[in-house]
Amino acid sequence: MRALIVAASLLIATPSLATEWIYCTSADETASVGLLVGGADFASVVAITLNAGDSAWASSETYGPGQPIAVEQAYIGDNQIIVDLSDLDRNQLIAELRAYTASEGNDYVQGGVLRVPGKGAWAVSCEGP
Repeated sequence: MRALIVAASLLIATPSLATEWIYCTSADETASVGLLVGGADFASVVAITLNAGDSAWASSETYGPGQPIAVEQAYIGDNQIIVDLSDLDRNQLIAELRAYTASEGNDYVQGGVLRVPGKGAWAVSCEGP
């Protein structure tokens, strides 16, 4: 019986998926977005933080203070990050992130534009997987 339990446990066990943060911040640090990404290719957004001027949002109190926020749509791949963030009911667009990655030899850059309707738009530099 014990061998059967061990065998069943091995069949249903799945490998854990790593997560890492991508942070995109404006040069003057008045705006930033953090995306906790996970999955095999870091292509799924698991959590969010967003700051624009005096306003803050977070997908959970665990990640920081602010109004609730959700992923409306996200694409991470092909050297680009395209993420739209909304309220929890997905009725109001809160932010858009469009970032790109390029490398040449040992040089690696990642950056783009963060737009928060009603708050502003910023060129951002990104760090993360």
